[in-house]
Amino acid sequence: MIAEFPNFKKIELSDKENVDALTKEYPPYSDFEFGSLWAWDVKEEMALSVLNGNLVVKFTDYTTGNPFLAFLGKNKVTDTARELLSYSKKNGFEETLHLIPETVAKGLDKELFSIEESRDHFDYVCDINRHIEYPGKELKSQRNLLKIFKDASPDFEQVSLMMDTKEAQQEVVGVLRRWTEGKGFITDSEAFAYDRFISGASSLSYSAVGIRVGADLVAFHIVSLPPGNCANALFGKADTSYRGVYAALDHVVARDLLSRNYTHMNIQQDLGIEGLRAAKLSLHPSHLLKKYSVSLLA
Repeated sequence: MIAEFPNFKKIELSDKENVDALTKEYPPYSDFEFGSLWAWDVKEEMALSVLNGNLVVKFTDYTTGNPFLAFLGKNKVTDTARELLSYSKKNGFEETLHLIPETVAKGLDKELFSIEESRDHFDYVCDINRHIEYPGKELKSQRNLLKIFKDASPDFEQVSLMMDTKEAQQEVVGVLRRWTEGKGFITDSEAFAYDRFISGASSLSYSAVGIRVGADLVAFHIVSLPPGNCANALFGKADTSYRGVYAALDHVVARDLLSRNYTHMNIQQDLGIEGLRAAKLSLHPSHLLKKYSVSLLA
């Protein structure tokens, strides 16, 4: 059971059902999706609480290390925000609520709060029907890359990966190694998040698909499957020596998710990283999920 505010509890796999129940009626913000919460609690400092029937999450800023609060819900949102900011001030947290979903921000009293867009944290949501054939002028480059990959690797195979098995884990490690050799390095946070996901895979709702060319796995993608019709992307890497492999990977992920009755995928935020923003925009997402920073007016 999730603690009632002002008490908090550390995230456990057993919290999934309660978190899903508190978030399922809202747009699929990645910060409040259980699979993402679990995987990215890399320092095991995140914690959960409930206030006025709203889900409250204690995060730690990944750059400063300072704790801050966020919440999702529709109940007494002005009172909830004011109480969370009071708690933050008394306990040495940031005196600003971050990652506040637009659905919450719209209900806040604008005479009490400063409400500012956090563009670097907007979630990108893609209509995965468009990743099957990449139709139209906007997606011409992805369509061409998919053709290049298929022409070069006509024997490629879409495979399902059971990430709680050693065989799948070893194959994924191979892809990660080849990606590192070709692109750079995996951050410690991403490596730890992947390890945490693996530690809880048997208790999480997810799908993992890959592309095999001959005997080799050359790409993989893991998505969380929350209630509703929007999956939440977690991890994906590919051997970039295969030109067009990422267009092919998005294609097979879309096929898999559509077979599971998912129609959209949240590919998360860009954190203000220019190259990452360009890559996400190149997929022409159907919409962005806006988030805000909220503080009391002076």
